Amino acid sequence: MKPLILLACASLLLVTGARCRDSQGTTHYSGVYISLGDSVAAGNGSSDKAATSYAALLARDEGNLDLRNYAVAGATTQDVIDKQLPDALSLDGEIAFITISVGGNDLAGLIPNAACRDETLPAACPLDETLRGVETRYSELVARLRAAHPDTPIVLLGYPNFFSGTGHVFEAPATRVMPRLDDVIRGAAAKYPHAGVADAAPAFEGRGRELTHVLDPQFDPHPTDAGHRLIADAFIAALAAIK
Repeated sequence: MKPLILLACASLLLVTGARCRDSQGTTHYSGVYISLGDSVAAGNGSSDKAATSYAALLARDEGNLDLRNYAVAGATTQDVIDKQLPDALSLDGEIAFITISVGGNDLAGLIPNAACRDETLPAACPLDETLRGVETRYSELVARLRAAHPDTPIVLLGYPNFFSGTGHVFEAPATRVMPRLDDVIRGAAAKYPHAGVADAAPAFEGRGRELTHVLDPQFDPHPTDAGHRLIADAFIAALAAIK
């Protein structure tokens, strides 16, 4: 970027906050980055949540933003609405963008049900009912954020299959159900302006051995630092695509 254009963009940020685009179409952000969600958003699996989690990487790469990460391990969609959304809605000042990673724990509640591990899911597995609930709660979550922050980019994580390529007993069930969860997430984003989906799934396909801790001596279905980097890159790409 030419110096004068850079100065103009910086001046605009000081006046309007949040973001501006330079002559090359690159977006520059200021203000606060809000992260909501579950253990992936909280940084589980990273060697240093404050530096190598995807939220920390995004905050650094998109302008050394003030990160407010309200994500909590184990959070479901209802938990985010009840316990994290109030903080996001009450936050004062300019918001650069908002990211959300949630829904995996809603499906994790089905794991103890042996029927949900069958190749052809029987009626005894309440997957459809669970996904309908996730869809309803995602719609509420994004709608309330959009009402409070009309022009702020909101990006939802399209979940990777962290078990892909590991041979773990959960690989096949996850391969069947994660695309359906991601369809729900894409549908939630499509309803609102300035919203998008970070599609991290392709980067993890067949690479769970190297990008997650699934096969570590102590089982941990979360991304490594390299996995968090790829998720951050997916968010960056999604942000760039939001008009």
